Amino acid sequence: MSIKHALWVIGLALTAHAWDVAAQCPAGVPSAGNPQCVPPNAPGWRHGAPASSQESAVPRPRWKRTWGAIAADGVSAALGAASGEDSKGQAEKVALKRCREQGGKQCVLDVSYYDQCAVLVTGKSRYLTQTAISIERASELGIEKCSARDTECRVYYSNCSLPVRVD
Repeated sequence: MSIKHALWVIGLALTAHAWDVAAQCPAGVPSAGNPQCVPPNAPGWRHGAPASSQESAVPRPRWKRTWGAIAADGVSAALGAASGEDSKGQAEKVALKRCREQGGKQCVLDVSYYDQCAVLVTGKSRYLTQTAISIERASELGIEKCSARDTECRVYYSNCSLPVRVD
């Protein structure tokens, strides 16, 4: 192939590419409103600006905290519990009231918690409360602590007070 012929082929290739950039629509076809005719600086056009990577903002969910509490009277074996309450004070008030309703004379608030789970573990001579992310984890930790000081440990009460989606 001669040099003249090679230059002609290279020139033709460059001209074809330049024609592609300069004329996005065939002659006589209006570019306005025609999806086949995209200006070279339009987003997403293969030789122009990159397509926008921003997606429409998705609103994040909103969550409401909920409270729980456990109150007990070890002497009379009374238990009062609350979950899903709007405030710590309300959860504690409900738990103490329920403990007294079960016959407790000296009800003591053992634990208040929010957005998690709680258990009351009893042994042969004592009880304890434990909170954690799940009932299973709270039970595991509570039994372990109880067994270190007592025998016949078991979960007597369990419940969760988890966040509630508000939108």
